Amino acid sequence: MNIFDFALKMELDGEKYYRDLAERVSFDKLKTIVEGLAEDERRHYKMIQSVQQQTFNLVEVNPALSKTNNVFAIDNEAALANKKFFIEKLKGEQIDAYQAALMKEKESVELYSKLKENAKSGEEKIICEKLMNEEEKHVEVLENIIDMLNHVHDWVDAPEFNHQDDY
Repeated sequence: MNIFDFALKMELDGEKYYRDLAERVSFDKLKTIVEGLAEDERRHYKMIQSVQQQTFNLVEVNPALSKTNNVFAIDNEAALANKKFFIEKLKGEQIDAYQAALMKEKESVELYSKLKENAKSGEEKIICEKLMNEEEKHVEVLENIIDMLNHVHDWVDAPEFNHQDDY
């Protein structure tokens, strides 16, 4: 598997992850944001695909990528069991869904950073850098959502305690 094929798979898995999350979101405005993250993953996929098809048709296969875990893919039974437990927990606490997504995005940033360090060509480094920057934007969006949801618990109706940050 080459770096482009790996990234294509990861971006498709990321899109599916966010589409599944969007189905569980109850607030329309937050649903729109999560659907936007799914669209970004699709856009990343198309970006990788166009670069791969137009310029880098003969990228060398990297056997290490076949042993690298895609942060959105769940392949083993232990991870599936953990996912079932996690989904049960999510039913009661919506913020956990955003925290899980944030964790996945941070893992994506780290993974693309490592792939960039191990890239064999300048083109591979460029695409990894671009994807890492895109995933960092997702981290920022998700951190803002979590911060907003956490503030809900801090708000007090009494005017003397009602000093909230502007959004």
